[in-house]
Amino acid sequence: MSSDASFSLVLAFDTDDPEFTRGVEMGRFWEQLKTGESVDQTIHATNAEMAMRACEALEREFTAEALDDTWIELHVAEGA
Repeated sequence: MSSDASFSLVLAFDTDDPEFTRGVEMGRFWEQLKTGESVDQTIHATNAEMAMRACEALEREFTAEALDDTWIELHVAEGA
């Protein structure tokens, strides 16, 4: 990921609690996984363990690539 890449929220949260942000990110990822379609998503490194657990729970094959200390790119294969 280039150093000039940035992410922003479509809708600002009403809290700065990092755990809230992590939960929203994982909720979105979980819903994408449930569709059975392939998923390519960049997530916070702090959610890596939860993303792995979600993929395992839904029996989805995945690969992950650390982009830097903050971001991970997930590639989830199409599944059932």
